[in-house]
Amino acid sequence: MLRGPLLFRQSLLARTILAHGFATHKEKPANVKRPSTAYQLFAFENRALVVAEYPDIKGQEITKALSNKWKEMSEDEKSSYKKTYKENLKIYNAPLAKLPKKPPGTFGLFVKENYSKEARLLPEAKLTEVMKALSNQWNNISNEEKEQWKQKQEEMKEEYKEKVISFDEGLTPEERGFLEEKRGPKMRQLAKEKSKLLGRPKRPLTAYIIFVQKNIRGMESPTGSTAVERIQTLAQTWNNMTSEEKEEYVVESRQAFEQYQKDVAEWKEKHPEAA
Repeated sequence: MLRGPLLFRQSLLARTILAHGFATHKEKPANVKRPSTAYQLFAFENRALVVAEYPDIKGQEITKALSNKWKEMSEDEKSSYKKTYKENLKIYNAPLAKLPKKPPGTFGLFVKENYSKEARLLPEAKLTEVMKALSNQWNNISNEEKEQWKQKQEEMKEEYKEKVISFDEGLTPEERGFLEEKRGPKMRQLAKEKSKLLGRPKRPLTAYIIFVQKNIRGMESPTGSTAVERIQTLAQTWNNMTSEEKEEYVVESRQAFEQYQKDVAEWKEKHPEAA
């Protein structure tokens, strides 16, 4: 039975999936300026005419006069503005639509594909109630059915990976510039994912991290001490060590970094598009 925080999280999951088509709370839309609406285009074009027609009005009165004129216009008169808005919106959305969207998890996929159907069966139900019904359905389906959903989700993940690797190859310079300006964090995330999928070598550990890894498990610590407290103790030990005592860790880190640089150079030659 769903209760409290669990039900809330699943409700939030549903909202995210239904609104954006993916299940992640980390990704937040950037503050992208959308094209002007049909009315805004009309107002920009006709503001000077209204001011000339009514020289004594100012501020909100001008806005009200423009709004009244817009309301009095026929659909034919508005059509050119609406057409321009739709054309601008299509151009605006074109590069954004090329960004790969991470698929939801297995349960999220089940929710996405069944929510509308369940909501129609429960027209008076709140979102939380629909989610509760879907959760009960999920809990009652067989392991074989869950495995099918899992397999479908795995296929979507593979498709997503392929899109991550290839999506930027088809971007025009203008589209790339637009996306880097409007979806900078997302573009950097995708570039990082692409490098990882293409096997970019991982940056080696620092001398200090090597020291911690080699000493944390074998160190004597007071009963009940936490991992954080043990790391703090090791940090103090590291800070008090001489250069000679640190040398073995520094050498190991330096050698690993030299190999890393060679591996990255080879990787960049193999994958210049992701370098």
